[in-house]
Amino acid sequence: MYNLSDLQNQFSKQKINKVKKFSIREFEETEKNRFVCFVDEETASYDVGLVLNSESEITEYSCECGSKDFCLHVLAMGIFMSQNKAGKISSPKRAKKKTTEAELAMEDLNSDELKGWLLEFFKKNKDAEMQFMLNFGQKKKEFSEIEISELIKNTVASVAGKRKSLTAPEVKKLVDLLAKALEPVEQYLMQNPDKKESIKKFLWLSDHISMLKMKIFFSGTRIDTFQKKLRERFVAHINQIKDVDLWKGLAAENWYLFLRSEDSITFDFYDFIKEVYHASNPDQKLYIAEMVREEIKVWEKTGFKLRTSLKEDMLEIIAENEFFTELQNYFNIEKYENSYNLKVIGELLKINPKKAEKVCKMIIETNVNERFDPPYYAILETIYKEDGSPEDLAYIKRKRFWETLSLKDYIFIAENDADTEEFKKFRIRILGFLKNSFNNYPESTGLYFGILDYEKNYKKMLDVIDSNTPTSVINLYAEQLYLTNKNKFLMVVRSRNEWNSKEEDEEVLAAFLASKYDAGQLDDSFAKKYYGFGSDRFSKKVLAKAGLFK
Repeated sequence: MYNLSDLQNQFSKQKINKVKKFSIREFEETEKNRFVCFVDEETASYDVGLVLNSESEITEYSCECGSKDFCLHVLAMGIFMSQNKAGKISSPKRAKKKTTEAELAMEDLNSDELKGWLLEFFKKNKDAEMQFMLNFGQKKKEFSEIEISELIKNTVASVAGKRKSLTAPEVKKLVDLLAKALEPVEQYLMQNPDKKESIKKFLWLSDHISMLKMKIFFSGTRIDTFQKKLRERFVAHINQIKDVDLWKGLAAENWYLFLRSEDSITFDFYDFIKEVYHASNPDQKLYIAEMVREEIKVWEKTGFKLRTSLKEDMLEIIAENEFFTELQNYFNIEKYENSYNLKVIGELLKINPKKAEKVCKMIIETNVNERFDPPYYAILETIYKEDGSPEDLAYIKRKRFWETLSLKDYIFIAENDADTEEFKKFRIRILGFLKNSFNNYPESTGLYFGILDYEKNYKKMLDVIDSNTPTSVINLYAEQLYLTNKNKFLMVVRSRNEWNSKEEDEEVLAAFLASKYDAGQLDDSFAKKYYGFGSDRFSKKVLAKAGLFK
């Protein structure tokens, strides 16, 4: 978890310098401790958001670039906030402004002149006209579906006109206008005693916002976020209805439209009923889950097959309310549907690990691409740790080794793998891969030498030590290497043409050499200054330890 105050110390100077060249626009706090902005990188622009806790630690972050990691755009936003006290740049207090020329001119205008000028101005500035109407227009207390549609249409037209695409600043302007324009509509929907009508008009409103997103091209997620928060507020209001029977009637009516209707439903309606469930209290969730449960029983008898994505959502509801055992036969495995399948297996693990094992093996066998196998191997490893033979566990660890690259796992595999021939092939592949990656991935050296140490193959170690071998790794096995062939060990160390390791590691190795070899040997080997990065420095350390150089 990153803290704003220490953010610049957590990343390399190259990354810090790079992100400082990015531009931050339209920074704002949408809710308490929730911030959004646009980060411009050369010609590209990204919608970035992050959330802080009370200790100024970043607890959540998102970026339109699609990265799930802490990307450079999030880093740029964090540094901006750390330098500007969460983005709120303080400015010195200023003396009260003098009356502007515009204010003086307005004092001399009569109302007719001002009205005439505004009417002409509004003809060329539709967004200003909309702002004017929102502030000074007649406030309505009720809204029909047609009026809601017109309100959205006029708000969009005030910003976009007849254009089919919007820039990021225009999207922000549109969202701000929509929020203000729909505020009285939202209040009406909340205060309307006829909740059934309110739901109908809310869905109408949400559907028209979705149509807007399809008609106009724009980047960023501001409109999606606006629509999502609007839905969350409305559903929270519905779920807080104190009349339990009224709430049950509304929930049943809308959920049955999905569960029993033969007609297709809109994404907005489906998102609405899902939110009704997920934002419910435990009793409300159980009521909806029982409806889903009873319908699934009917689907089982009639052979009705739900689309996998919807089935996955229903599985979540069934599992959360502990109905999976009863309905497990309906949630069969679907070919190539990994997200859904993993959730099914997760539930099977709780009630029937043997069946979960069988399903994992079947999926691995039928998968065309091996890159989808690791999650299933991970489940099998969990099963075998609890209830399996060492041979079973060794097989899975061998299959997962490329994920872990763990010496401990390698030793377990070597000692328990029942398939000797496969293990030999595995060992050759691993050692070859590690050896070829010394230059680019120094950490590979530690695992490679660890495997050779396990095999007591110190002769091979002496053969492969070169400039890419970290001094810290040589120090780990110096005693065994010396005992294997002391002359070759001295030659190997002397012939390294680069010493770019930590000085403390070089000090340890120099002290070891001085303790094992006589002064004459060391003088012959290190008295001359060898060419190569750090070679002269290391030679002087060895000679100094041997008392030959001061």
